[in-house]
Amino acid sequence: MSEVWTSPGTWTHEQWLVVSILGFIVLAVVVVVYRLAKILRSVNTKRELPNLRPGRRPRR
Repeated sequence: MSEVWTSPGTWTHEQWLVVSILGFIVLAVVVVVYRLAKILRSVNTKRELPNLRPGRRPRR
């Protein structure tokens, strides 16, 4: 089995397709996990309130 992985020049079109699809899936999972981690980090940080001048405060 290891000789198949070490010589990609002998792969068929179907094997290349499977490897390409698996690579795309792995890349998509990494991007989704990265973005979810970024979102969760931004949710946990405390937001500062804007320092508005008295004349610019929104009406309540």
